[in-house]
Amino acid sequence: MIPTLYHGDDATAWHARRWPSFQNPPELSTTLVIQPVYSLSEWSLGRPLDAEEVLGSELLRRALEQPSPSGGTRLVLPPLRLTPRQSVGSCFGLPIEVAHQVLAETLRSAAFPGYRKFLLFNTSPFLEEWIDVAARDLRVSDQLAMYCMNLSGLGLDFHPVRGGTRSTLQSILSHLLGTPPEEEVAIAGDSLDPIPESAVRIEQPPGGIEGEFPDEILSTLARKLAALLVEVEAHSLHPAPAPAESEVTS
Repeated sequence: MIPTLYHGDDATAWHARRWPSFQNPPELSTTLVIQPVYSLSEWSLGRPLDAEEVLGSELLRRALEQPSPSGGTRLVLPPLRLTPRQSVGSCFGLPIEVAHQVLAETLRSAAFPGYRKFLLFNTSPFLEEWIDVAARDLRVSDQLAMYCMNLSGLGLDFHPVRGGTRSTLQSILSHLLGTPPEEEVAIAGDSLDPIPESAVRIEQPPGGIEGEFPDEILSTLARKLAALLVEVEAHSLHPAPAPAESEVTS
């Protein structure tokens, strides 16, 4: 895969817009800004370190092919790839305080034109709690409407313990990468997870993930993701709270 800022269509790519479109944009109240979070990690699957992005970007691309029923705009920021090092398999990780500040400043910059509805789309099982905390912080400090969505919530899980055999995950990665996994010495799941006893297996919906072939499964997952995007868009924005009297200056 050729390295790029964002694997998707220019119609939804934040960086593909020219700067005048961010001056007094007309669709502020109906725009959903998506921040992908893909960690660079060794998952003991015989895959490249960007396996999360390979899968996550394809799911997001397919989901965004389905237009918003409300006619709203979706904009996708370049993925956040340097994330907190929450596992021994995480590579090029940042101290969590630094990563927290990077994410906060990125979304504050994106909010500058007036956008207020943001979604964090995360593929790493070890970053689920972190993005939840970061979203709540931004909701309080910047009055942004924040939403979080995790790959595990769709029915796929990179977690070496909670994810079970990860056979469906492997078949999808083989389909997307065009190659089988490389042979390597497997790393025990409880070695990748610093606190494996805390892992709770996420149960699949009744009947599991629909589809016999990897491409069918991807389509099913993309439809789930698209439905969740519609649900987020249906939430109305509440007016930002008025500043305290002490904060009002003449």
